[in-house]
Order: sequence, then structure tokens, then C-alpha cells
Amino acid sequence: MNTRSDFPRPGDLILVQRSEWYALADGEMLRVCEIPCWIENDSAICVAPRRQVRTFWGPANGAPDGVKPMEMSTSGGPFKTVPAEELDGLEQHGTLHDSFWHWQDWPRAGGGVEYEREVTLWQLPLLIDHHHRKTERYRKEASHE
Repeated sequence: MNTRSDFPRPGDLILVQRSEWYALADGEMLRVCEIPCWIENDSAICVAPRRQVRTFWGPANGAPDGVKPMEMSTSGGPFKTVPAEELDGLEQHGTLHDSFWHWQDWPRAGGGVEYEREVTLWQLPLLIDHHHRKTERYRKEASHE
């Protein structure tokens, strides 16, 4: 897991001031999701719109106790991989409490428990989306014909 304090970690939230991504409006938050196997530490982050995901964060069974290893799994989506070089202007903006869930005892239907934990809040001036930029460029070129 990422250990740098100047880079978002799984579980953190990012407030995006301006978004080019179709799935996120200006001023909304992104959840920093678990690191998929194709991402090297600090090279990119995997994110999803906070309002559209639920995140499991806990041990394979039971409540977080500081002893059992913690796992993270985010469901919902859509998800987006953002390379580190596209995080220009990203800065820490404090902390806040956000909701997660874990197993009450053993994995079973209805066995999840919601809880809150403190996470770092980041602020990003612009979330770049290359598809959006290509579409805008195409529209401008088409309008000049």
C-alpha cells in the first residue's frame, strides 16, 4: 500500500472542483479505491464517484480490531484510472469521517455493519478526461467545416 503522505491512499476522498469526466459533476467527490494489480504504487490512482459506490474495509471476518489484516473492496462504479501526472494541483484539504462497511462476524447475507472512519480529503482543480478532450476537439473541427 502507498506510504507517501503527499499522494492519495485507498479510502481517501478527492473533491474535484472541475470535472471533464462524464460520471462526475463539478464540485463532487471521488473515492480513491483499492489499488488494482495493473497500477504500480504512486503511478496512478483508481477512483469512482463517491455517491455511486460502497466500500468494504475490514478483515475477512469480524470487525476491524487492529490485529486481523484489513482488506478493501469498492463496489458500484464507474471506475477511472488517473495517472499521477494528471493530478496537477492536488493538495490535502484536511480530514473528514466517511462511511464504510465490514462484516459483523462472518460473511453472510445481511451480516454487514456500517461504520465511519477518518480519511484524508484532497482537492483537485481539474479532473482531466482524454475522451472528453477528443470529443471537444472533434466538435470544434466539425463546426469550422
